[in-house]
Amino acid sequence: MGHVFVVPGDITRFACDAWLLPTDCTLHLTRGWLSTVDGLGPARDALGAEADDLRTERTVALALPRWEGPRPVLTAVPIHGVRDARDVAERVEAGLREASRVARDTRSARGRPLVAMPLFGGAGGGGDAFRGTLVRAALETARATDAEVDVALVLREERDLAQAQRLRRQEEDRWWPGLDDALREHSATLAGHAGRGRLVPFIGAGVSISAGLPTWAGLVERLTTERLSAADRAEFRQLDILDQAEILERGYADRAAFAAAVVGHTSADRYGIAPALLSGLPCREAVTLNYDQLYELAGEALGKRTAVLPEDSAALGERWLLKLHGTVTRPESIVLTRRDYLAFRSGREALSALAKALLLTRHLLFVGFGLTDDHFHEVVHDVRALRPRRPGDPKLGTALMLSSSTLRRRLWGDDLDLVALDDGGALTDVADQARQMEIFLDHLLAHTDAGPGHLLDDRFAMLLTPPERRLADRLRRVAAEMGDDELATTAGRAVRDFLDRLGDSARR
Repeated sequence: MGHVFVVPGDITRFACDAWLLPTDCTLHLTRGWLSTVDGLGPARDALGAEADDLRTERTVALALPRWEGPRPVLTAVPIHGVRDARDVAERVEAGLREASRVARDTRSARGRPLVAMPLFGGAGGGGDAFRGTLVRAALETARATDAEVDVALVLREERDLAQAQRLRRQEEDRWWPGLDDALREHSATLAGHAGRGRLVPFIGAGVSISAGLPTWAGLVERLTTERLSAADRAEFRQLDILDQAEILERGYADRAAFAAAVVGHTSADRYGIAPALLSGLPCREAVTLNYDQLYELAGEALGKRTAVLPEDSAALGERWLLKLHGTVTRPESIVLTRRDYLAFRSGREALSALAKALLLTRHLLFVGFGLTDDHFHEVVHDVRALRPRRPGDPKLGTALMLSSSTLRRRLWGDDLDLVALDDGGALTDVADQARQMEIFLDHLLAHTDAGPGHLLDDRFAMLLTPPERRLADRLRRVAAEMGDDELATTAGRAVRDFLDRLGDSARR
């Protein structure tokens, strides 16, 4: 069956096969949608007779034709506005049916087709007063869609996200049926590390695949196809991958031309599920060997600036990403060939030292990373020498592995918790294993404590439990009884800030 993801971010920058675009039967689109999606206005105007059924409300969902990238599906909300969650549920269901049809006809980069949807009716639709009910209706409608298609509910508001995660946590088996007890236990442990500020994502190329970008070996293969004759390829593949990259570089006019080719294959302007979920975690540090900007783009969509080291300087408390092997924004920094690796030891030792410090002081989560990189081996070797392991010592981190491996456990089991995602060998296809990784990350983010931001927000009051309602009533009385002189004190301001974080600011 399909999985329903809850993804933080901006749906217009999200990599998927099709997505639902709110409109009404007059084809009216708000200024926000028109300004953020290039070509949307002319495409809508070019529909002509194809839009007649939508205008007469004989249909409520219409896919825009001749569209490059994720295809928008116009989905009409009631023109009179949203007065109840049922006003939009049937229409969203129709939009998901049409988007699923479009997605199945598209060759998805992630294997299984993916449809994305925003929260319908919560802003311009008029349903903001009962936003919590809209969130629940969106989840239930998404869950009832095509079993061959995954759905991502893409949300930007923190309280929408918190409420969606809370609703799913209440029914674990219903929302994550594919994760066994062992995987859920691993996820809960990592969520605890994240909540305490100890978790550091270490992001490998596997995280970028859903955005259409290659693995490191896939990058070399693409460059090989472009630059080597068929006669040379058999001998070429017998070389070490670093030497392969060295051979390829010599086929270009100069280093700059080679770097430009690498950038062309490792750049994307849309991020997939894994970068969005990782970026949504409350982690201030992250490390990657990737060149792309997907993690940064996903954070930007959430209003989180990410300082990229060593290019940027990170302010105190600011979130940062350590790019050990360079970035597409500075092609000259890219590390790919054997000469690049040898030069790294003398020119970028400070970066390695920072990675070692994180291994010694945090819990690293390796995602989409095969633990085979030579530079990574050097970093771990030095950490082992600095801190020889003793019985009972905590592991340096956790590695999410697509498949189980006895030999890999022998090699890394003393240092890392290896979590295999192949369901005990039941998932043999790499695409299915990669999807399981995304589902694991979805569970991890849902169980990372984001705080009770909905408690005093009237828009979510209908979803509170009886004890939560009693607590909310008491806190509202405190807020109402606070005088201006009390608010002027340091303690009063702290209490006011606390109440605002619980959602009281939405009432004022």
